[in-house]
Amino acid sequence: MTLDLRSTAREQLQNIAWEDLTLLLAAVENGSLSGAARSLRVSQSTASRRLVRLEEALGARLFDRTPEGLAPTALTHQLLPHVRIVEGHMADLMRVAAGQEATPSGRVRLALPDGLASSWHVQRLPDFHAHYPDVELDLTIGPAVVDLVRGESEIALRFVPARASDLIEVPLGSVPLAAYASEKPRRMPLDALRWVMLVDPHRAFHETQWIEEHIKPKRRMTVSLWNALFAAVQAGVGPAILPRRVAEEVGLVRVGPKLPPPEARQLRMVFHRALREVPRIRAVVDWLREEARHITDES
Repeated sequence: MTLDLRSTAREQLQNIAWEDLTLLLAAVENGSLSGAARSLRVSQSTASRRLVRLEEALGARLFDRTPEGLAPTALTHQLLPHVRIVEGHMADLMRVAAGQEATPSGRVRLALPDGLASSWHVQRLPDFHAHYPDVELDLTIGPAVVDLVRGESEIALRFVPARASDLIEVPLGSVPLAAYASEKPRRMPLDALRWVMLVDPHRAFHETQWIEEHIKPKRRMTVSLWNALFAAVQAGVGPAILPRRVAEEVGLVRVGPKLPPPEARQLRMVFHRALREVPRIRAVVDWLREEARHITDES
């Protein structure tokens, strides 16, 4: 009797559910079943059941259980590129289905740089929700560049250009920067102030380079998050480089106005091409475009 391997493979594929493949991806990314369960917002027993079901469908073990967590087998490493392709197609499917939406409603995942999120956009969310009460925003705030092609977010504001051809990039203008403090220094030279700076061991940020070139401070404090930098300036620790509109809205005072300004940041809005006609996406895109007018040199 001859075994039809192609028929067997088809039967195996029919037994594989997409939710089981998402468990595979989450387990690889988190290194543990509990971490995968948390990321997928399911119980650990559900995650375990999905993994067992997937291994049974494939007829092979996908992870070795170790004291440190889950270790992907050689088969898992072979499968991952193909599962990533399926993940992309599933994201495209959801985007096409989302295009059938009649009015702005539903969930939109929005990635914002921490330098603008809490000090600007979050303050204006009540107005957005007053206009679009049925749109639910999930905010990812931080310096990381999320992968929009893989569906980690639907829309992102960022200061780096998009590289994937599937993405639409909308230039929003330059964000002017300047040095600000909580109050004007009294008879104290700028280099004697305690400057607040982001952690930048390689001096890669333009703001760091500007401070080193024009101030050469004798004292400084470094922080890892922009929100902490902003709070430190407001608390009176010392000056820092901030977006001009954001700083002036909360009453901070510009220092060193005769010095050349730091290089402005180019703000971009990025979203997937397949989502451009989805009403809830258009609503958020229009809102972000309007808000950008108030913080960039386009205003």
